[in-house]
Amino acid sequence: MLRRCVPWLVALAAALHAASYLGHGPCDDDYITYRYARNLVEGHGLVFNPGERVEGFSAPGWMLAVAGALKLGLEPALFSVAVSIAAAGLTSWFVARLWLRRHERDVWAFPAWLVAASPALAWHSIIGLGTVLLAALVAWAFDAWDRSLRDHKASTTAALAFGLAALVRNEAILLALPYVASELRRKRWTAAALALAPLAAWQAFRLSYYGRLVPITYSVKKLALADDLALGLEYVRAASGSSGLLVGLALGLVALARVARHPSAPLRGACVGAVTFTGYVIYVGGDFMPHARFLVPIFPLVAWIGSEGLLALGPPRLLCWAAALAALAWNQVGQGLRSELRAVHEDSERRWEAMGRELALRVAPDTKVALAPIGAFGWVSRLPIVDLLGLTNTAIANAAPDPEITIKGHTRYDADWVLAQRPEIIVIGNGWVHPSADGSRTLVASAWEKTLVTHPRFQSEYLPLQMEISGSYPLIFYWRRDLERPSWARDV
Repeated sequence: MLRRCVPWLVALAAALHAASYLGHGPCDDDYITYRYARNLVEGHGLVFNPGERVEGFSAPGWMLAVAGALKLGLEPALFSVAVSIAAAGLTSWFVARLWLRRHERDVWAFPAWLVAASPALAWHSIIGLGTVLLAALVAWAFDAWDRSLRDHKASTTAALAFGLAALVRNEAILLALPYVASELRRKRWTAAALALAPLAAWQAFRLSYYGRLVPITYSVKKLALADDLALGLEYVRAASGSSGLLVGLALGLVALARVARHPSAPLRGACVGAVTFTGYVIYVGGDFMPHARFLVPIFPLVAWIGSEGLLALGPPRLLCWAAALAALAWNQVGQGLRSELRAVHEDSERRWEAMGRELALRVAPDTKVALAPIGAFGWVSRLPIVDLLGLTNTAIANAAPDPEITIKGHTRYDADWVLAQRPEIIVIGNGWVHPSADGSRTLVASAWEKTLVTHPRFQSEYLPLQMEISGSYPLIFYWRRDLERPSWARDV
């Protein structure tokens, strides 16, 4: 009886753990997805600014899901959080089902509890971007693959799950390739084709619609190989410090060597896929977001293969339990970031929503605004955006990266291009005004704005003003001097 209930219990625990992070998101990049989806639904095309065909999102399947939600009249932020919390529960459920099927004498399905207890998985359930949905699809794919082989049936369900995963985020195809190779060896052409079809279809669309092989988000973030490798290795090291990623991968390799002379195809595929995926994350240099966003999709696989490797070592049962409890405790290191991450969200997305809401009430709908945090501001305001960091234009990617900036994805800027767009408003310093010791507030330009604020044209053509923000402190912004001064603004 307990054995049958465990998958449901662990799924509930994972969902509740994710829900405990409510109020931490969604993140600004998720709002970028919302705006693309809204423009698609409203007939403007897959664009951030109508008329500008730039693929400024890196999770096409997630964007299409949000578009479907908008078409149904759902609020995208609510949809994002609800689907991701459910996906957290499903991820643990699939891992539990996979483990209990492979270990008929086990009752507790420890790897699934390890997944449910992951602060990274729980936090990203609220942040959005389809990260946890991807983890659920990956767990579903390997569970379905294992089940089909044990039932001696074609694994069409696994093919569907792998295909959808690669559509949600294209790099997930690396996790599907071992499955595709296995199906091709068995001459199951349909299953192999089904796993590849969604990504192939999207790539064909990408080339025809955007004229690029990869989204601009990839190009603007990519650095020199040596720089990205250094950043990527540090990213994986930091992720391992809180999640035990490298330990799990190492134990997975032990499982390959010791579980059997010929380990099952799903176990082999999970090990190869997880190692390859980790290598890809190192190659691209990781990410700037906390809790290892790029690696979260393989956490369920690492928990599974790491547990298989631990059992393959054959330690005494008591030592196994000690290792399991140690892994759970180690995994909770990230819980210490809770208050800090919530405060960051309140100071960031909530602030940017308020900025967008207030400006939209005061300016014409064709007023062009240049700023870096384009997501929540752009979603709420609907105003045309000049993206200082180049996630939604093709110009910034052509600029040389600034070696002094260490924040991934924030290393390129082009003040000349920004000023050439002649935005009516420029917001610097992310719209933040930092409190000083004497009680006053100071506007501090971000590192990627240093050439903009010192540019002669900026200094001569733009006037600093400020406006009240309901529920927040005033916004300091720069207004183009050749325009009539707004009556609702006051001097700084």
